[in-house]
Amino acid sequence: MDRRKFIAGSMLAAGGGMLLPTMAKAEGKATTSGTWPTRVIKPKKLTKGDTIGLITPSSAISRGSFESTLENMEALGFKVKYSDNMRVRKGFLAGTDQQRLDDLHAMFADTSVDGIFCARGGYGAGRLLPGIDYDLITSNPKAFIGYSDITALHFAIFNKTGLVTFHGPVGASNFTDYTADSFEDTLIKGKGKIKIEQAKEDREKKEDYIQIYSISEGVAKGELVGGNLSLVSSLTGTPFDLDFTGKLVFLEEVGESPYRVDRMLTQLLLAGKLQAAKGIVLGVFNDCDEKDTDPDFGDKTSLKETLAERLGGLGIPVLYGMSFGHVSNIATLPMGISAELDTYKQSLTLLEESVL
Repeated sequence: MDRRKFIAGSMLAAGGGMLLPTMAKAEGKATTSGTWPTRVIKPKKLTKGDTIGLITPSSAISRGSFESTLENMEALGFKVKYSDNMRVRKGFLAGTDQQRLDDLHAMFADTSVDGIFCARGGYGAGRLLPGIDYDLITSNPKAFIGYSDITALHFAIFNKTGLVTFHGPVGASNFTDYTADSFEDTLIKGKGKIKIEQAKEDREKKEDYIQIYSISEGVAKGELVGGNLSLVSSLTGTPFDLDFTGKLVFLEEVGESPYRVDRMLTQLLLAGKLQAAKGIVLGVFNDCDEKDTDPDFGDKTSLKETLAERLGGLGIPVLYGMSFGHVSNIATLPMGISAELDTYKQSLTLLEESVL
């Protein structure tokens, strides 16, 4: 199952020409493996009755998923605002780069919009990064939520502005009780200490890919950084990459064979990024075992074997199977917030508020 098929087959929508850079000056400590902002900006917490701006910065949204997004926002207690470009399609993108940039900028600039939800992921957010007005975002900080391809925007916005963004559900996600509770605890209640564990529903499932287990035992603290593995690896060495030194790195993936997961992890290892981390928490790697269409490499290698071989020797805690990623139950993870990973308790605890 690839990322596009996954999105098309469920309500878990994860998921023009080049634009000249209009970036704000990046303030951060430079390293060989990315930068980290010198200051962190927390957005104000959301309140029921607030207005949410909907955007599609990657691929276009279907009519059914759009209607589901509106229903989800209403169920969460929000009003909704979206632009004329919301339903635009241009090939595999939700409009031209400029149209998608215009929507992103408009929602940050609009003082009536309290938070921004990406209605879906897909592909294309990375094309926007050089053209984003980071000064505009710094001057108008607000909650920004999404996952999968939206990882590119999380990295770039946090890197260039220090604004805490949220790797969580997209608008068209299936808002299970677990997903809704995690979102509300983090962004509406604004709790200062939130313990995240695998969803009870997931613990009761028998499939191997969703079982939680430790690759390496231990306890570690650090600021959270991460997202979709494909996007994280693709940003390595770019001006939008983030430093993993002393951080807790969270990663998830969907529809990739073990050898492709190996290749992406190897890229991060060759860049020295994962070795510098304090700990790694892996979400559910949905449909990431070998496929009939894979090249014939001889003996089969499972996802579990691949993760153990690439990550098991780092000497840091590594936990697989937390409830985030391309699955029904999605925890909301704030970028840049201090957290603690405990593989013995199979938990990730946010140690501070991520909103004001």
